[in-house]
Amino acid sequence: MKYRRILSGTMVVMLGIALISGCSRKPETTAAREEVIPVEVAPVTRHVIDRTLELTGNIEPYQMNNLGAQMSGRIQKIYVDAGDRVQKGDILVQMDDAQLTQARVQYQLAKQDFERMKPLLEEGSISPSQFDKIKGAYESAKAAYELVLENTRIRAPFSGVVTRKWMNEGEVFLLFPGAAGLPAIVTLMQINPVKIKVNVPESDFPHVRKGMPATIRVDVLPGKSFGGKVSRLEPTIDPLTRTFGVEVEIPNPDETLRPGMFARVSLKFGTDTVVAVPRSALVNQVGTGKYFAFVVENGVARRRDVVLGNRFDSLIEIRQGIRPGEQIVVSGQYRLKDGAKVSVAAPAASQGNKDKENGAQ
Repeated sequence: MKYRRILSGTMVVMLGIALISGCSRKPETTAAREEVIPVEVAPVTRHVIDRTLELTGNIEPYQMNNLGAQMSGRIQKIYVDAGDRVQKGDILVQMDDAQLTQARVQYQLAKQDFERMKPLLEEGSISPSQFDKIKGAYESAKAAYELVLENTRIRAPFSGVVTRKWMNEGEVFLLFPGAAGLPAIVTLMQINPVKIKVNVPESDFPHVRKGMPATIRVDVLPGKSFGGKVSRLEPTIDPLTRTFGVEVEIPNPDETLRPGMFARVSLKFGTDTVVAVPRSALVNQVGTGKYFAFVVENGVARRRDVVLGNRFDSLIEIRQGIRPGEQIVVSGQYRLKDGAKVSVAAPAASQGNKDKENGAQ
C-alpha cells in the first residue's frame, strides 16, 4: 500500500513537470514562427531625366511615282533601267508617235484658222460668235496635242532613282492595273531625303510639334544614328488605335538609308523630374502586366501596387503607388508578404567597390 502511494505521488510530480515544460516552450514556438526576413532597401528619390518617346517604322522614299502614259499605246523606247539616276525633266520613255503626228497636224490647222480670223474680227468682217467657235476649236486642238505630246514622252517629275522597270520596249501599255498595282512602265523614287511614318499615342499629342528633332537608328547599321525632324503631323486622333500619324524627314545625302529598312525613332520632349526606382525593386504579378513593390515602415514590409511610366537605363518611373522619401525593398522582396517583419541589411558592395578591395589586397 505504501508502495502504491509513492508511485502515485511520483506520477503526479512528473505530470506537473510536463505541464510546466509545455507552457514554457509555447512562447518559444510562437516566436520562432514570426520569422524576421533580411532585406536591402533604397530611398525613393526624384530624378531629372530626358523625356524620350521610342517608336518604330519603315523607311520610305520622300517621293515615289509609278510612271505610265494617260492613254494606251506601244512603247517605242525606254531610256532607263533599274538603278539609273535621273534629273527632273529627263525623258524616260518614248511612246509610239503615230497619234502625236495626227494631233500635231490638227493643231497646226486650227492655229492657222485662228490667226487668219483674228484680223477679220477686228475689221468686223466676222461676228464674235463665229470667231469664238474658231477660237474654241483651236484651243481644243492645242490641248489634245499637248496631252498626246506629254504621253508620248514620259519625263521624270523629280530627280531620283529608277527602282523598277515593269515593261519592255515593243510592249503595248494598257490603262489596266499591272504588277505595280497601278498602270506603270517604270517606278521612280526620291531617296534623298527619306521619311518615316510612325503612330504616336494620343497622350503625347501636346508634346509633338512640327520641326522638333528626331534621332533615327536602323538595325542593319549598328552603332550609327541619323538626325531628322518632324515634318508633318496628322491633326486628328484615330478613334480605333488612339494614335495619330507623324512623319519624320531624314537627310540622306550619301543614300545610306534605303526604303524598306526597319528603323527606330526617338523623339525628345525635353527634361522632366520624376519619381523613379531600380528595376530590381519591382515584382510582376504572375499572368498580368501589373507590378507591385514593398516599402519598409517601422520594421514591417508593406505591399504597394504601382503604376509604371518610362524606363531610364536601370530605373523605372513610378507614376502612382510610392512617394519620395520612402524606403523601397531592392533585395529579398520575393520572400515577403504584406505585413512581414524585416531587418534592414547593409547594401551589398558594388562590383566596382569589390574590384577596388581585391586590388588593395
